[in-house]
Amino acid sequence: MKKILRKSVRITAWTLPFVFLLGWWGVENVLPYWPIKPFRQNPEHASWRIPKGAHPENYGLRADSFEVRTTDSIQLKGLYIPAQAPAHKTLILLHGISSCKEFFLPAAEKLTRHGFNVVLFDLRAHGQSGGEYCTFGACEKHDVSAVVDMLLARDSTQKIGVLGHSLGGAIALQALAEDKRLQFGVIESTFHSLEAVVEQYGVNYFGIRSPWLAHHTLDKAAGIAHFNPYEVMPCESARQITQPIFMSHGDQDERIPWQFGKQNFDQLASVDKQWYLIPGAHHNGLWQTGGAAYEAALMGFLDRQ
Repeated sequence: MKKILRKSVRITAWTLPFVFLLGWWGVENVLPYWPIKPFRQNPEHASWRIPKGAHPENYGLRADSFEVRTTDSIQLKGLYIPAQAPAHKTLILLHGISSCKEFFLPAAEKLTRHGFNVVLFDLRAHGQSGGEYCTFGACEKHDVSAVVDMLLARDSTQKIGVLGHSLGGAIALQALAEDKRLQFGVIESTFHSLEAVVEQYGVNYFGIRSPWLAHHTLDKAAGIAHFNPYEVMPCESARQITQPIFMSHGDQDERIPWQFGKQNFDQLASVDKQWYLIPGAHHNGLWQTGGAAYEAALMGFLDRQ
């Protein structure tokens, strides 16, 4: 027994430094890419979210493909879907991280029936669009403006709004603050600070809350993707937003606590703003869980724009 114990101690003595070095290597070389290098999901990876498939015609929609080049020469690919009757209101839909434009096709079906032209596009570093890194709105807010340029060149009389979910919601808030040509916004399930949500994801995925680790990860990510992550503060952008805003969150959100979204709402400078907390809703599937009551509230807001 003593020999076994001595052998166990020797193994532990050799193993602990190895485990420590492996962990530190991960902190330095893996974690920094985790937030900025999203998985390029395509509709086939999560077909359960779009049971009718990834083709607009499956939803009775006619779509025109488009490409937009950003100020830093990244090519964005998207779909322009006209309303079912001629309309002069257009809604740009921004998906979440590791998602893609096709996941918004069920929403586009409802919105076009409700009198909105709809624009879906893959964010940089997502789907079919170019770009290597996600910058959580630091660059993407300018990408939204490039799409607005394209839309206004097509019809300068239209009223343009933006709807964003999760990452898309954070980008939408920053875009609304930056570009007043966006005249209204719908924000779902988003965060108030990039640093805070990276710290929260440490709890979600690794079971630890470490402000130091979140800060260190973002410092390294900033050098790789060439942006300032500490300027990604949707709650600060909210202070500059005067456009009408509808903001919603699920009270059972397992990724981004609803209190993060409420902080954004409280900071909004908008006079016309509405907060909708959906009982029982998780991070995704707000429309399904919220049901007819949520859809009526959302469409009522949109009808007033």
